[in-house]
Amino acid sequence: MEYPVTEAPAFLEQMIIYEIATKGFTSPKGPESGTFASLAEKIPYLAELGITGIWLSGHQQCDAKHFYNIWTEYACIRPDRLDESLGSPEDFRQMIACAHEYGIRVFLDVITHGVMKDSPLVEEHPDWFQGGSWGMTDFDWYGGHEDLDQWWVSTWVSYVTEYGIDGYRLDVAHYRNDLWALIRKKAREAGRAIAIIAESGPAIRGVTDVIQHGEALSHNWGRNPSSRLYTNVADYCRDRQERREERYDVEICYMDGTVQTTQANAGLSKTRNLQLTGIEYESVPVQEERLGIAYVNQLGILKVEHVYQKKEIQNVKIRDWEGTTWNSNGEGVLEADYQVEYERRKTALYAKFPLRIQDGQYFVIQMSCHDNGWVGFPEGENPYGIQGSRYVAGYASLLAPGIPIFMAGEEFNADYRPIPWHTPGLFGEGEPGEGRWLYGSWLNWEQLEIPEKTAMLEDMKKLITLRKRFSDFIKTCKMGASQRNFCSVDYQSREALPIPYAYEQDGRFLLVAANPWEDREAEVRFELETLLPEGERYHVCVLFGADERKEGLNQEPLTEKLTGKDGELLCGNVTGDPRELSSRSWIIGRDKQPEGGLLVLYLEPMEEKL
Repeated sequence: MEYPVTEAPAFLEQMIIYEIATKGFTSPKGPESGTFASLAEKIPYLAELGITGIWLSGHQQCDAKHFYNIWTEYACIRPDRLDESLGSPEDFRQMIACAHEYGIRVFLDVITHGVMKDSPLVEEHPDWFQGGSWGMTDFDWYGGHEDLDQWWVSTWVSYVTEYGIDGYRLDVAHYRNDLWALIRKKAREAGRAIAIIAESGPAIRGVTDVIQHGEALSHNWGRNPSSRLYTNVADYCRDRQERREERYDVEICYMDGTVQTTQANAGLSKTRNLQLTGIEYESVPVQEERLGIAYVNQLGILKVEHVYQKKEIQNVKIRDWEGTTWNSNGEGVLEADYQVEYERRKTALYAKFPLRIQDGQYFVIQMSCHDNGWVGFPEGENPYGIQGSRYVAGYASLLAPGIPIFMAGEEFNADYRPIPWHTPGLFGEGEPGEGRWLYGSWLNWEQLEIPEKTAMLEDMKKLITLRKRFSDFIKTCKMGASQRNFCSVDYQSREALPIPYAYEQDGRFLLVAANPWEDREAEVRFELETLLPEGERYHVCVLFGADERKEGLNQEPLTEKLTGKDGELLCGNVTGDPRELSSRSWIIGRDKQPEGGLLVLYLEPMEEKL
């Protein structure tokens, strides 16, 4: 009997995910006093902001000091128990019901590798555990413990059936594809379609749906300056979808200490360089009759030449240019999902590995998450990712074709304030109050009385509203697909600017341009003759950012009004054909200023009415 794959829920395409560390998000009784009930009081605020998903990194019974000397979701004691300091089961249930009432879904964090050493589970089931990591005891996932498997599935299905949870984010690795495929199947059978977010992947159809770190604008050590999302969203997304930019290096370690690599001039002794001569892709359907589940794992197959024929191999390591690592020898490797299998054919080696982002997976664009400000992050610097930049928030994420993820506080450019006993060292080393880990942010809501913070919040609301309003334009990219309504737009400017991009839907266009400079405006002209059909005339409406500038004079307000599909009035006195519109200059204000750093235009044929 063949079993169907439990596909990703359709609601993922419209997700805007907001991460909340429960204890630091609100402070009804001082630092680290946030609860399910105090979070529920903030849900109307979140609904007004416009987010559609909460990633809740704080619900289960955990240790209060293990990491960074603060309570964290990641020092898990019992995943099958709510932490009493956060509230009762009824508080938890009411918080989730409140979120659902406002159209917001809730995803829980899952610590997949293990529990604290003093967890009662270790005493109750010592055979479930083997080895350890992060100062904790790890589950023996591959030891054939059927009772462990049943307990794990029951635990996470019960959060869905008893509380209405909408899915999970899996910390570090997911280890058991079969169990997560079964969890999502059982949830679907109970009438709940859940989403499963892998931290770093691989995202496997029928197991996980998206990768949290899919496309990271910022990460553990702050901004990721190498991301092309900062400079060329359209071409980057096209290249990623079509796998044009995937590059791999291979390293082979032999039992006798010899090392070979595909990297030129690697500086390793006893090395003869390997040569990659091709890559192929293979989709492998998996059917497990015992569990009644199915999933599809997509593999990359690298052909490697000049391998030593007679030497015994200790490990085959593959790295992509985004820092992901796969190994054939999983000993001591925490990310067990990134496994390499290989076959030798004389002096050639064929290495198979699960692709990090597999075909059909939605793109995620991470503006920030709790891991920003990891150990080694400079003291005194801000670990948040957006830091008041409308250019980063709008151009590179909220209006880009991916699922946005950002940490609580980003929406009003919160000043970073650590929980007073938060240390800079992972296991409590260093001076309390000096930590920079974003999970340890103690949000100060009084900052919303500062005009600059309020202005940032209002701009984030506008951007999220635009994303929702133009959801028929902004389609979340899927790996392996082709985004045909989305392209880059040529421009002219004295400044070096990110390349603008445009969406098209039924002859209408949404154009997004950015100015990354904080010290100056940018004047820009868009070459629209290759974008817009010849012979048409268009109304142009400014949805966000500066107005049109005529002949170098000061900006003039747009006075005519057009009515949008939701009855909203849009500015629209700029009209013209593609040639005329290409000759017009637009001013994009300085970044980090109200409605600065970004320009969003809506272009509609004059013959049509909104």
